[in-house]
Amino acid sequence: MSSTSRSNFYTKSNLVYIPFSITIAHILIFIVNSPSSTWQKFPPELPNSVYSSVFFAPILLFISLTYEPIHTRKRFYVLLSLALLFVSIPMIYRGNKSSLHNCFVTIALAHGMKMLLFLKLNRTYKYPKNSKNFKPYFWTLFNWRFNSYIIPPKSDYSNEKEKSLIIKSTTTSQINKRLLKCLMIIIAKWLMFELVFSTFLISTKWATETPEKVYQVRLLEFFTKGITPTTIPSILYILHFFACAYLWMSINYDAPIFIIAIIFRLFFHSTSKNNHYQSILIRFGFLNPSEYISLKEWMITLLFNTKPLFEEPWMASNPRDFWSTRWQLFLNEFLKEYGFLPVRNLLTPIIPRKIANMMGVLGAFAISSLLHEFLMIANFNIWTGEQSFFFMIHGLIFILWETIFGCEKKDEITMIKRVLKWVLLLVINLLILPAFVEPSLRNYKYSEISTLTSGYAQRYMKNL
Repeated sequence: MSSTSRSNFYTKSNLVYIPFSITIAHILIFIVNSPSSTWQKFPPELPNSVYSSVFFAPILLFISLTYEPIHTRKRFYVLLSLALLFVSIPMIYRGNKSSLHNCFVTIALAHGMKMLLFLKLNRTYKYPKNSKNFKPYFWTLFNWRFNSYIIPPKSDYSNEKEKSLIIKSTTTSQINKRLLKCLMIIIAKWLMFELVFSTFLISTKWATETPEKVYQVRLLEFFTKGITPTTIPSILYILHFFACAYLWMSINYDAPIFIIAIIFRLFFHSTSKNNHYQSILIRFGFLNPSEYISLKEWMITLLFNTKPLFEEPWMASNPRDFWSTRWQLFLNEFLKEYGFLPVRNLLTPIIPRKIANMMGVLGAFAISSLLHEFLMIANFNIWTGEQSFFFMIHGLIFILWETIFGCEKKDEITMIKRVLKWVLLLVINLLILPAFVEPSLRNYKYSEISTLTSGYAQRYMKNL
């Protein structure tokens, strides 16, 4: 096969059109061959392979329709419909107990946010000048973290020492150190996860049963009837579970980073001294030179100049520090574009800007609550309102904290004040945390999760 024919076959469009054609053909074959009884109830029971085809068909079509700029409203609304259809499929099959469905729920949430963000930022029918900078959705798949520099290279507030942290061209030594560091972090977190999860399974033998009454109602009863909403052992048990969830999410972010680092080392970093060296990705027609350079720059930014997903959240001494710079930074851009900015821009003409900003903060927390309620409904087919309560209370705490302490100057904040604020924030988080965790504890069978040490932990529990 010639290099030209290889180039024609391995085009980006074919990487989408071929899987899309296969999924559609698979769905049609199932429809033709399935008995009529399959369609007598909604949603129909589908084999995992067909369910997978139904799930991925909308996003593959979405990708294929976004190789060109969105020049018309009609095209925009077609793409918006596909994005909403993609997100709605796990909701239609909500409560499905299979691990495949749980995986699809997470994918739908992550890509649903990304698709909606792509549509908002690329409405070229509304902003024609943006068509010059348009990149297909296929290419945005390689960029999940917008504005991700640790210190913006052109920031007026960054000093020379901070600017030196930005890496624009890497050496072999830097890449090898990054790979080794990434691998060591993953191994350390995995060992911690095995230990924490095994002890969590053992602790379930003595843990009190999670109350069926939702947490916000129990808090209300505390203020009206004096009934304690939770106990210290329950909070410690919840904190134990939360540590498992934190480590699991952190590992699931670090592992892809390690894989990307390997790909960068093998295909994007040349050790050749030949100035005319051409990557195998270009020679075989997978990428053209401009795409290759763009992808290489993104990988350098992600691997060397991007903050981690979680940056020591336990060190936060105020809500802004916790939510904006330390916890789940993956969601920041989406929450800003779909929560904070729309509410702030809507209210700025009619109320003072400071109050509009406060309402924007509540808007961001409201969107976050909807995302987490989506996870609860799609995974467990339940809605208790506890996720909404958790995030909206945190939104109010954020605003109150900024109102009370926001005027303090940096030189006025002593170490004692910082420690006292840290303790206050910790107490607040622990008191509200049950609303976030308890829905999962009630509905998820953690004994079914298989890890290297979970079997030993369960056998140990049986012998107690």
